[in-house]
Amino acid sequence: MVQGMTIAREAPRHYESAVRAMSEAAAEAELTHAPVRLAYSEMAALDGILARLEELRLVEEREVPDDILELVVGFADRHDAELAERVRRIDAGTPAELNAVHDALFEAQGRVMLRLAELRRVPNWQDLDLTLEPGDDEAA
Repeated sequence: MVQGMTIAREAPRHYESAVRAMSEAAAEAELTHAPVRLAYSEMAALDGILARLEELRLVEEREVPDDILELVVGFADRHDAELAERVRRIDAGTPAELNAVHDALFEAQGRVMLRLAELRRVPNWQDLDLTLEPGDDEAA
């Protein structure tokens, strides 16, 4: 009977230990994957805004409408201080010029791509620029 009681007492401890280990592993996985998911989310948001700007460009607009500029400013304020500063300079009291906003968003997208490459531990174009020497056939 003592052996049965010992097993019954140890089972909950083993179960609690296993649940704790699984919870810690899940939390660690979330810490690893959350930044990647955030970067993909930022890429999708930037793609959406850039697509709207491209539609304006196709109809030969030169200024960014207030609703789109509001999207850009909101995104920048939440995700990209460098983009926020650049948009403030572009929008300094005058209508925002489409090409300038487009270029700023494109650079922001490049920063997200670099961060994503770093998170995923894959090479990026800056790494390749450092690797390839001038005179190589593949050098840009």
